[in-house]
Amino acid sequence: MTLKHSLRRGTARVTEPWILFPLIALLLLAAIWGTTFGVIRVKTSAAQHAAAMSTRDLLNTYEAQVVRALREIDLTLNLVKYWRERPVDRQTLADLKTKGLLPPDLLFVVSIADRTGAIVDSTRPIDRQQVVDQETVRKLRNGDDLIIGRLPRGPTGEGKLKFSRRLNTPDGMFDGFVMVAVDADYFVSGYDTERLGKRGVLGLLGADGVFRVRRTGDAVFSGDTADYISAVAGDDDAAATISKSPWDGARRWTSARELYGFPLAVLVGLSVDEQMAAAHAQTKTYLLWAAIGSIVVAVLTGLLGRMSWQLAESRRREGETKLQNARRVEYL
Repeated sequence: MTLKHSLRRGTARVTEPWILFPLIALLLLAAIWGTTFGVIRVKTSAAQHAAAMSTRDLLNTYEAQVVRALREIDLTLNLVKYWRERPVDRQTLADLKTKGLLPPDLLFVVSIADRTGAIVDSTRPIDRQQVVDQETVRKLRNGDDLIIGRLPRGPTGEGKLKFSRRLNTPDGMFDGFVMVAVDADYFVSGYDTERLGKRGVLGLLGADGVFRVRRTGDAVFSGDTADYISAVAGDDDAAATISKSPWDGARRWTSARELYGFPLAVLVGLSVDEQMAAAHAQTKTYLLWAAIGSIVVAVLTGLLGRMSWQLAESRRREGETKLQNARRVEYL
């Protein structure tokens, strides 16, 4: 009997308006905010996944564009190298150009330099004072690798990237080199603001960790540095991860890939702030509606609780009045 009595008293107390309605309000608020935060987590996760996958897709597209250009450049270098090293009477680059064997010099300027680095033949008018930097000459003198020049650090402007291959004499001695010069911004001309935003990045990163060219929005730069090993590490098929770009400190989903046969990697990045802007705006909207719903719940439960309390008080007073009247009748 004692347990039943205690349960009845506890139930009766819970059903009191000043306990019941605040409890209902707390349950409704928990449901509102729990659902809101759950939706926010799902939307945020979906936006992050979409940005990471979009970075990988953009990298695939960018890689294909750059590889096509590099293969054309390398084919030109090898063609001129083979033509120049033949043991026959030498012709000029103009002869190859006339025969349609060279790429259009609107974009690609083909030149031949002697052992000192001075330009001796070109598809453009020759500046007799033009000399290739001696560091490039030294590298070509000591090896057969493709050499890709570097531009000074800062805005690229009209700077050109120079791709060079060594030329040999019949006995294998160094005999100058062939060079293809291309406007640096040509390699990032595919920057699409609608997909990359104003703070995304397209870049051509050398194996030495120096950007040959990098574009963010309308700004094109060269000479910035990044950790090449870290940039190209990881699974090619994996989604991009968020990292802080060393050149400007911006947080981006960044993905990079080495280019087979070239001492380069392509790099693509999407700004976290830009890509998550829509999701953050949605989050603010969800929080606003949750706050409005919470206010409505608090007001309604408060009003209902007050009305219920007033009704209970009215019944209590009415009961007391009847009891007093009954006692009076008994007394009389």
